[in-house]
Amino acid sequence: MESRQKKDQMSHHAMALDTLAARVGEELETLARLSTDVQRALSNCSLPADTDAQVIRGLQGIDRITQSLEDLGRLMSDVAVEIPKGIPLQAEPILSRLRLHELVDSLNPAHEKKVMPREDDGEIIWL
Repeated sequence: MESRQKKDQMSHHAMALDTLAARVGEELETLARLSTDVQRALSNCSLPADTDAQVIRGLQGIDRITQSLEDLGRLMSDVAVEIPKGIPLQAEPILSRLRLHELVDSLNPAHEKKVMPREDDGEIIWL
């Protein structure tokens, strides 16, 4: 029921393209910071000296992800500034494709952005 109400709210308002682009940029920058945290956490884990080179290369891929997210975040933030203000987009068709409800809320200008304190980020479940 709550999901249905959320979709109804999204479908009845437009969002500005420049605002969406800015929020996507912010989200990418947030993901880059999270990726940096993952890199630091993995750096603090001791890998055995005989760790397979393929595993090391795989872990180094996280650095590429981090750098790409940082660059894409800056790019989207710059694009948002260049987009003419107020070009309307229908929120529902765009945001309904996203699986993460927190991401939908973060990108939707109808919702106030909430920054969770680090200790409230949630429980870590190791695989």
